[in-house]
Amino acid sequence: MLTDEKKKLIELEERYRHELKKSLEAEGGSISKVVDEVVSELKVEKARLGAQIMGFLNSSVGMWFLSSVVITGGAAVFQQIQHKYETEQKNQAQLVTYKFEIENRLDNMEYALRRAKTVGDAKDALDRLFKSKFPLTPELQNRSLGSLYLNIYELVPGTQQQKAKAAIDFIREMEDAEYLLQSEPNEKVVGEQEKIRFNKLIQSIRALKLNAI
Repeated sequence: MLTDEKKKLIELEERYRHELKKSLEAEGGSISKVVDEVVSELKVEKARLGAQIMGFLNSSVGMWFLSSVVITGGAAVFQQIQHKYETEQKNQAQLVTYKFEIENRLDNMEYALRRAKTVGDAKDALDRLFKSKFPLTPELQNRSLGSLYLNIYELVPGTQQQKAKAAIDFIREMEDAEYLLQSEPNEKVVGEQEKIRFNKLIQSIRALKLNAI
């Protein structure tokens, strides 16, 4: 059985809980009201800002801004796109020119080597490494085969660059072999093994087709 003292203590605790609950509810309501007011103010400010922006854009100063900044910026982007397109077209045209000049030079070199009987004939055939005897593009006549592939290397992407570099390596092997041939007298009969070696190098270069061209 509860004593009067314990009953008073329980009554005080209940009263405290009730007062605390009322206080928290009052504070919560106050906070919610403040939040609602802030949200309302933000909506009003947002609408006011939007109206001010539209008013500015519709003004003479706003129209000047659109024409001088936005439209000018769009024109700059268009010019960049156009420049990129023109550069790509120019590179593609150069690649086609190099391709046909290289194939033409390899054809002439291979043809002359097949018919070479003396070292002098072989030297004349391999001279196509450094100068085209029958150029398709006159300005490329004095360009070496290696330099043509070097230009292609700078223009093509990715794995095509690796193929162009491999072609340059084969050309260097041909140049080294041609250099050794220069020490031989022109009237000497050219060895069949030498002709086979040069023809294999030419076929190795041909096998490295550059699909980007």
